[in-house]
Formats: sequence, structure tokens, C-alpha cells
Amino acid sequence: MTPGQILIVSDDSEFVRSLTARWRMEKDSPAITAVSSGVSRQASSNGYEIVVVGPLRQRTALPQGPAVQPDSVVCAVGDPESLDLVRAMHGDWLLFPEYPGWTKLLFSLAGEVLRRKAAETRAQETEITNLSQKRFGILGKSLLDARPGMVNALTSLLGNADLILLSEESLPDHCRENVRTIHTMALRLNEIVQRLSSIENEMELSERKSHLETREMRIAGMPKT
Repeated sequence: MTPGQILIVSDDSEFVRSLTARWRMEKDSPAITAVSSGVSRQASSNGYEIVVVGPLRQRTALPQGPAVQPDSVVCAVGDPESLDLVRAMHGDWLLFPEYPGWTKLLFSLAGEVLRRKAAETRAQETEITNLSQKRFGILGKSLLDARPGMVNALTSLLGNADLILLSEESLPDHCRENVRTIHTMALRLNEIVQRLSSIENEMELSERKSHLETREMRIAGMPKT
């Protein structure tokens, strides 16, 4: 079973113990939290994929469950008469009459819900990663497109700064010092631009290597004639 978060709302300790023990027999058991019906009134299903309420009995007041979030699946366990009342009050709850095999059905459903939730989480994470990579790709392309203009501007800036510093004309000391500062900062910017060029070359080499490896793998996987 895919790991997840399960909340059990019950005043029956044996019911909680048997469900918890059965779930913990799974290879990848979910995280289980059990609360009494009194505590659940102040609780919330936020963060829980599945909420199990029960066991419900005829002529017993229906326990008030937690504040259920839209993304939580609520399962009610009990005798058929009690579940008829639940159906009237909570049309979106899943009902499990205590007929033979109800636990197997509950665990099967829970497994499907947890797998679906895990798949949705992975899909969301993948989408976020793809969007982030797309943004970085756009930013990188913009920087690379701007590089020629930056190179030309820096070349002009460094050239003029050199001419001023090498000129025999007298300049106030503070002006000459300012030109030296401009020259130094321009050199640093030039190093950054050169680093961008190196990154572009590294990316191109990596892409070629990846394409070559993919091609070799396809060739190796082709049936021999």
C-alpha cells in the first residue's frame, strides 16, 4: 500500500486496534491517527487522505466527524440501519456495512485512494518542476540572446577606459581612480559573460552526448537480422 495519512474516528478501542494492526501489516503502511468522536469535533481532516468513522450502531448517536476537507475520502463503518442515517446526512461518504469481507473491501479502496493521491502529488511536483525548468530556460535564452550586445558594450567600455588610463593628458586623481574602478568592474562583467559562453558550450556537449547515448541504446535494442 502506498504510504499516506489516515484518520480513524472511533470510541471503540478494539475497532481502532484491529484496523491499525491490519494496516500495519502492509509492506508500506500508512501513517494512522486515531481520535475519539469527542476530540474529532475540534479536529480537521486537512492532511488526511482517508477518514474512517465507526463502528456505527443502531440507536446510537451518530458521532460528529471532523471538519472534512474536499480532498479527503470519508468512510463510515457500521450496521445497515445506522448507515441509512449516514446516507441521509452525508451523501458523499462511502458506506461499509459490517458484512463478511467488509475489511478487505475497505483496505482495497484505501489502497486505490492512496495510490491515486500519490500519483496526483507526483504529477503536481512534476508540473512544478517543468514550469521551473521552463522559466529558467527562458531566462537562460534571454541572457544568451543578450550576450552579443553585452560583449560589444563591454568591449567599447574597456577600450575607452584603457585609452583614458594610458592617455598622457592630466586628469584629477579622483577621476583617474573612478576610471580604474569602471575598468575593473567591466572586467568582472566580462568574466561573467565568458562564463555564460562556457555554460552554453557545456550544455551543447551534454545534449550531443545524451543524443549519442540514446541512439546507441536504440541500436543495441534493435533485433539482429
